[in-house]
Amino acid sequence: MIKKHLIALFIDTGTGETPTWTRIKKSTELTISMDAQTEDYDYIADENPTTELTQYKPSIDQPLKMIKGEPDFEYFWNMFFNMKVGEEAKTNYLIVFMFDKKGADKAITYGAWSGECTIAFDELNANDSELSFNLALGATVKKGTATVTGTAPDYTPVFTEGSAS
Repeated sequence: MIKKHLIALFIDTGTGETPTWTRIKKSTELTISMDAQTEDYDYIADENPTTELTQYKPSIDQPLKMIKGEPDFEYFWNMFFNMKVGEEAKTNYLIVFMFDKKGADKAITYGAWSGECTIAFDELNANDSELSFNLALGATVKKGTATVTGTAPDYTPVFTEGSAS
C-alpha cells in the first residue's frame, strides 16, 4: 500500500528564475483528478458508437488547513486575500511520486510531474479552518524525475524533465 506522505505536492512560491519549492503539507486531502476528455465516434463498421479517449485535463482540489505562519498557508492566503487572477493566479507545481523509485544508492530519483498551474479559490471555511482551492495543471505536464534532499516532510526537490521511464 502506498502511503499519503509518499506523494509530495510542491508549489513554486518564489519570484525568480530558479523555483522556490514549498511543499503543501497542511492539506487534509491529495486527490489528482484526471478529468478524461473523450469524443464519441459512430464508425461505419460498428453497430454502436465508440468512445475514444483524446486527452486528460488533470487538476487537484485542495482543502488547506489555515495555520498562521505555515509557508503553504501564507502563500495561498496572500493570493486569496488579494483575489489574484490572470497571470498572477499562475505558478509552477511539482508532484514527486516518492514511491516510484528509479536508480539505487546515492543515485535514487523518483517519478515526477511538473509544469504550470492556475490557482482558483473555492471557499474559505472558517468553521473548519480551511481554505479550499483548485490547481488546474497546465496544458503540458512535463514528466521526469526528481531528487530530494532534506528530511521529511521538508524536502528540497530538484526536477529533471524527460528522464522517467
